[in-house]
Amino acid sequence: MELNDLLRGREIEPRKVLVLRHRPTEPDLNKVLPLLAVDKPELFNAYQQTQGAALEKSMSSASYVASFIGHEPGKALYVGLYKIGKTKTLTVAQYLKVPEKIELMKLGMKGPTGKRPSCLWIDLKLTDFYSEWKGKLIVDWPPPERSWWRRAHQNTMPCSRDFAGWRTRYRNEALGRVGLHLEPIGCIAETLASQAR
Repeated sequence: MELNDLLRGREIEPRKVLVLRHRPTEPDLNKVLPLLAVDKPELFNAYQQTQGAALEKSMSSASYVASFIGHEPGKALYVGLYKIGKTKTLTVAQYLKVPEKIELMKLGMKGPTGKRPSCLWIDLKLTDFYSEWKGKLIVDWPPPERSWWRRAHQNTMPCSRDFAGWRTRYRNEALGRVGLHLEPIGCIAETLASQAR
């Protein structure tokens, strides 16, 4: 069984799906991204709703984004399948006023570099596609690993399941990496800020 089989089984054409394997280059954000996917899905979604120019262009011709987290080498952990909706242009000034982006930057995300005067905000709506497998479905990520987004129909991604799921396996690990012990997600920014001092 591979990802495209699952898509076709729910009458979703793989040609219309982009597969993203999120693994932020910012260390602090990378540590907490699995937590955001579980406890703050609106922040996780805001993270993926703006992209570089190449992916923006590809998303304009796709219908869905299959979202995963790069939790270990050569693997990707399922977050959800998102329907691509309308887009709107954000200037750098507008970007810096988006509440979710402000919170993500407090968690370590880099803001706009200024190389582009604007970007697209892409409306992504979470579907119920195998929602019960969130944090449990794992796909093999084809090399090269640094290619973090792919067109589903051009790749073979065998599937397996982690029956423990990230609530037990990754939640405590991610919390421990940032010095948290089951503190509310709202305390993450404060904890990271205090560690940086």
